[in-house]
Amino acid sequence: MKKTDIAVIGGGASGLVAAISIKKYSDFKVTILEKQARVGKKILSTGNGRCNLSNNRIDGSCYNGNNKLLNYLSSDIPSTEDFFTEMGLACKSDDQGRIYPHSMAASSVLDALRFTASAKGVEILCDSNVSEIRKAKKGYDIIYGENIINADSVIIAAGGCATPSLGSDGSGYALAQKLGHSTTALYPALAPIRTDINNVKALKGLRTYAKATLLSNGKPLAEQSGEVQFADGALSGICIFNISSLAAKYIKKSEIMLDIAPDYTKKEISYMLFTIKETRASLPCEELLTGLFHKRIGQAVLKNSSIALSKTCGELSEKEIYRICDIIKDWRFPVTAVSDWSLAQVTSGGIKSEEISDNLESLFAKGVFFCGEILDIDGICGGFNLDFAWKSGYTAGKNSAEYIYSIKDKK
Repeated sequence: MKKTDIAVIGGGASGLVAAISIKKYSDFKVTILEKQARVGKKILSTGNGRCNLSNNRIDGSCYNGNNKLLNYLSSDIPSTEDFFTEMGLACKSDDQGRIYPHSMAASSVLDALRFTASAKGVEILCDSNVSEIRKAKKGYDIIYGENIINADSVIIAAGGCATPSLGSDGSGYALAQKLGHSTTALYPALAPIRTDINNVKALKGLRTYAKATLLSNGKPLAEQSGEVQFADGALSGICIFNISSLAAKYIKKSEIMLDIAPDYTKKEISYMLFTIKETRASLPCEELLTGLFHKRIGQAVLKNSSIALSKTCGELSEKEIYRICDIIKDWRFPVTAVSDWSLAQVTSGGIKSEEISDNLESLFAKGVFFCGEILDIDGICGGFNLDFAWKSGYTAGKNSAEYIYSIKDKK
């Protein structure tokens, strides 16, 4: 049987930082058990391969789930930018506060983590799929394949369910459940939102700037502005991703309202359309919105306004113009589903927060800590999820080292 002081299950963002953090506070032996052939595969896919690793404008409003977990993060954590700068990674931020590696390559972030972990003597065992964490006479026996490693403390950093091809397949929840833990409802987040395919079929591949509002029984639940992409039976884009976590909880009980001209009031739009009606009186009515929107979007607006395309612009009635204005400012798309786990960037939901202490330690298994996506918190797009991964990993690593010191002192 192998022996280590602290075992980290999962070699993703939070797991790698947890291991590095342990070494910052101790000289304990640390072993990462990673089920994939290499660590950090999901890091390489973040930010479209550029790795948006943090944000300068972080606060609780950027997160869903149990935001009190943000208060559990260690008070002595350096800023994410300082943390990576210490590892030799130059960073830069854009005008929206998003922080990237100066190289604009996610591989640079992973390399900085790998090089630092290696330099600090962290042992990494890849192709090591953990099937069980079993309480032992001393510490915990961790079973992976036909092997067992014993550890005095364990950090579960196995991720959630999003993007299973990169290793996050929900197996961490099963490990936690065997220790007595339970989870909140789990939903795909930062993912496209499915809708009636007939509403978007003619718009597939197009994009438009819009204000998207999630409604349930006419009540607004969330609002985001940005570029909306019309996909195959779905709405996509960052602003849609940012409301997908909440939309998943209201499947078939909510709809998305798009305002595709958010910079104009309905009165301004109507004045514009009445003017265009006169100047393009002899042209087909599908040319009414040319210059405002892509032609196919304009045609879809007219169709949803019940306007016959055989009419000319001049033949449109006052009521029809106002109906067109209504669709432009209030275009409804029923929420039929959120895309599956393969298209989700993160998991909404996780280990119940009331089952862990304020140092991220299990209340059921002393010396077992949690960090990263497995916890019940998820952020919007912009580097917020990775920031929590780094900081929760750092916190779990520090606290697991302190736990080992405490049990050694008792001896």
